[in-house]
Amino acid sequence: MEASDGTVGWGECWGPIAGTRETVEEILRPVIVGANPMAVERLYDRMYHVCRAAYQSIVPLPAISGVDIALWDLKGKLSDQPVSELLGGRRRDKTTAYATGHYFQPVDDLEEQYRRLVAEAKANADLGAIKLKVGLQLQGYGPEEDLELVRRVRSVVGDDVRLMVDANYAYEMPTAREAGERLGEFDVHWFEEPFRPESVDGYAELTVSLPVRIAGGECHTPVEFDRLLVSNAVDVAQPDLCNVGGNTPARRIADRVRSTRNVEIVPNVWGMPIAIAASLQYIGMLASDAMLEFDRSPNPLREELCTRSFVDDDGRAEIPTEAGLGVELDRSAIETYRVTP
Repeated sequence: MEASDGTVGWGECWGPIAGTRETVEEILRPVIVGANPMAVERLYDRMYHVCRAAYQSIVPLPAISGVDIALWDLKGKLSDQPVSELLGGRRRDKTTAYATGHYFQPVDDLEEQYRRLVAEAKANADLGAIKLKVGLQLQGYGPEEDLELVRRVRSVVGDDVRLMVDANYAYEMPTAREAGERLGEFDVHWFEEPFRPESVDGYAELTVSLPVRIAGGECHTPVEFDRLLVSNAVDVAQPDLCNVGGNTPARRIADRVRSTRNVEIVPNVWGMPIAIAASLQYIGMLASDAMLEFDRSPNPLREELCTRSFVDDDGRAEIPTEAGLGVELDRSAIETYRVTP
């Protein structure tokens, strides 16, 4: 996004979703062109309204997210302030990172899967916190195999490493309860997305009954977040800035949490440098400290778009102090990976 004086704001949409580019160009662009880039929240509300009228049953929030993030970056640059200050005031300069990754791969047998995942977790333990994938039942196994994976990982990373698990809604309620009741044996910090995100009542039931924190929200819209919060359905709320609509609704969610609900906010982060930088700026304005989710899986696109190192060897992530999001992208790398429809 480019202002009339040539200042550029960068944004990132959740993907891959067919139609996002068309939504940005055909639906959102007319809302933005010629508008005051400093009026970010008013523009967000206009984008949401236009998309509601165009799409009726859904609002394409991943598309709105990229434009909203770019507007905040642009506003920060035009006002010479980091986005964290504009969102409500910067409260910290650094935060703790945790390593995500540990994805299931097509392998010949379960033992090979275990060996690969345990080795990756051991290598990532230097950050002091990791998030492990569970949900092996999608490959024909069950909770016992997931718990064995957690046991093996805990045994190699030691007791001092914070360990989270993420099922990516692989379970049904009975298996989620069965697994969750035993995760406490391994000092698991939270149990993320145990089953389908729309089952708010089920999340609330687990939050009350299980000995481990329940986390969720990366797939939720702002309206759905209201239901999560009113129902006390999660201990850890995880808005994803590239999916929930950008910094504007994420900030509003944080305001509601701060004023009415006693839950943690730890944004879900999975994407390119803009997603990381936008999430860091968001973390910078939160009332309570929040970890940065940091994918350590090899990703040439992520690594080549921006040369900034977000996380140091001690597992600390510095929140950029430069104007806007605090990052610039390598345009030549963008051209290398650009796909022309």
